Amino acid sequence: RMQNPLTEKQRSVLLYVIHFKKENGFPPTMHEIKDEFGWASANASHQHLRAIAKKGYLAMAEGKKSRGIKVLRRIRETA
Repeated sequence: RMQNPLTEKQRSVLLYVIHFKKENGFPPTMHEIKDEFGWASANASHQHLRAIAKKGYLAMAEGKKSRGIKVLRRIRETA
């Protein structure tokens, strides 16, 4: 079992990022993630991504790079 398991929401966000990148060749923006999950603010996207990054699944570029998400670890589609 893993040290830092993702919450269901974090897992959904990570899978969305992975699928988006596979289909488009680049990661989604904070606003695209916000729209996908129906959040009021892109800040919610940022908070989820930071939590996922802290657990070692992805890295985020410093500063205001809009598509600066890099997946470091994949997860199995079915848990």
